[in-house]
Amino acid sequence: MNWENELKKLRVKRQKDSEHFKIFQRVFDEYTIKNIRTLIDRGIFRALDFPVSTGKEADVYRGSTRAGGYVAVKIYRIETGDFKNMWEYILGDPRFKKVGKGKRALIREWCKKEFRNLSEAYNIGIRVPQPFAFKENVLVMEFIGENGEASPLLKDVKVKQPKALIDEVITFIQRMYSEIRLVHADISEFNIMMKGEKPYLIDMGQAVNLKHPRALEFLKRDLYNVERMAKKMSVEVDHEKMYRQIVGV
Repeated sequence: MNWENELKKLRVKRQKDSEHFKIFQRVFDEYTIKNIRTLIDRGIFRALDFPVSTGKEADVYRGSTRAGGYVAVKIYRIETGDFKNMWEYILGDPRFKKVGKGKRALIREWCKKEFRNLSEAYNIGIRVPQPFAFKENVLVMEFIGENGEASPLLKDVKVKQPKALIDEVITFIQRMYSEIRLVHADISEFNIMMKGEKPYLIDMGQAVNLKHPRALEFLKRDLYNVERMAKKMSVEVDHEKMYRQIVGV
């Protein structure tokens, strides 16, 4: 496979003096290019445009569709990703009992897990990016933004109605717990996007089923983080009281 030609097909500009080029070097191995081509051939999207965000395990790109719209394309890096903490969120989740050995198997299962978590949350009306498809280490989902620009994270926004925001996030947590038996496990201002005044939960890969042995521990941590965020906005909430209300104790 000629990687240069494949990258041209994806319409990704390689500029050696740019930060983008450094990202491309980390992300686009032959395995990943093959998976992207499969999704393009299936008509899920037409081309990659540019990076939107970079994380420890994955990079997110804006993708263009044949209909003229946009999608978010999340690519988990095989060789350079930091996957040390993934196992604690997979082992013990009864939905994912058989995970093969090696990085590729782990990442494939994680990508599948994020797709399923997003699907379950989206189907009950929780505000998350709608998932469209995945292939091995590549996940395609709804692009959260306006006019082709990605919406900001909560950490970068001054919220006009902080109490309404906190109440809505708590409702998301409560409904996921009671309706789909799911705990996000990493609620923070880094994992909430703001489209106007509407919050969207993102990074759902680590979310666990309630049968996971640490599910309630993760729930307590999520609620503590909500209290911490609320305090910054001068909104009073009690994470211990929220926990008792949600789990019914």
